[in-house]
Amino acid sequence: MLRGIKRLNRYENRILKIVKLGGKLVRLKQYGFSSKTEEGFRFPIYVLEIGKPKAIKSNVSGLIAGVHGLETIGIRVLLDFLDDLFARKNSVLYHEIKNGDVGIVCIPILNPGGVALKRRSNPKGVDLMRNSGVEAVKAPFFFGGHKYSNFFPYYRGKVLQTESRVLDRYFKEYFLRAENQFIPVVDIHSGFGTVDHVWWPYASTHEPCADEELFQKIGSNFTNHLNHFLYRFGPQSETYTTHGDLWDRLYDQFQSNIKEIHSPISRHFLPLTLEIGTWSDINLDPLKIFRKRGIFNPSRELKQKSIISHRKFLSDVIRLAKMNPSDIY
Repeated sequence: MLRGIKRLNRYENRILKIVKLGGKLVRLKQYGFSSKTEEGFRFPIYVLEIGKPKAIKSNVSGLIAGVHGLETIGIRVLLDFLDDLFARKNSVLYHEIKNGDVGIVCIPILNPGGVALKRRSNPKGVDLMRNSGVEAVKAPFFFGGHKYSNFFPYYRGKVLQTESRVLDRYFKEYFLRAENQFIPVVDIHSGFGTVDHVWWPYASTHEPCADEELFQKIGSNFTNHLNHFLYRFGPQSETYTTHGDLWDRLYDQFQSNIKEIHSPISRHFLPLTLEIGTWSDINLDPLKIFRKRGIFNPSRELKQKSIISHRKFLSDVIRLAKMNPSDIY
């Protein structure tokens, strides 16, 4: 566990560096704690508010990483993006944040216990992306989530985990009643496939979500006009289905809230999962499949290239927070 704790400390030090670089534009909050380890340790979960308080209410976007403790490339992609944003301070996005046009709320590491213990699950052995309680219409045996034992991977758990409840609170505080028409959130994962996927709901069913047409339009715009042609856009169910997807649960909560309040403004909660493909370099490093973190992260030779390659994509998604449907062509 010691090596995992050292890695977690390095990430936390980078978070503090970003707070310092951002100055008055960045506020750090301790937002909760991880589940307890067998030794009784609980690790803090942090939130970064980036931008003016008014923008956090009216034009907010979200970034999350570290849901699975072995997928550390996602944490590094998120921190690199913020490092670059505040180190150069010459991008369009930085000036939009400074002017109050856009706000970002980040959870850099949702599952710090998993990072410290060097495991995919949280300290209780629960896979957080199988934990929401949503039942898939049909999911792959075992891989799609199971309730047998936390001794095996992809365990769903019997109750909503501490980390999942932190994400619930984050959603309700910052996004459920946000005022912007587009409310984009990117959850960064890795370890599946040879290409980078961008998924939207649903993971539990092949039925289209309420915003399917809008998601398709955004995907087409990103591919054809913003040159994100290396990403494969689509609902997660096109690739595989799972039980317990957290974003399926929160997306449906948002849709229910919209119906209840009869908002005169057209508001769209847009949770996207960036799944960084890490299998294409197995021929460069065949032994990675035998290392605990190997299959979930790029090879050493390609790691830095992979980290910086997602800066423009994240920037373009965040900038959706200041747009409306007529801006997407």
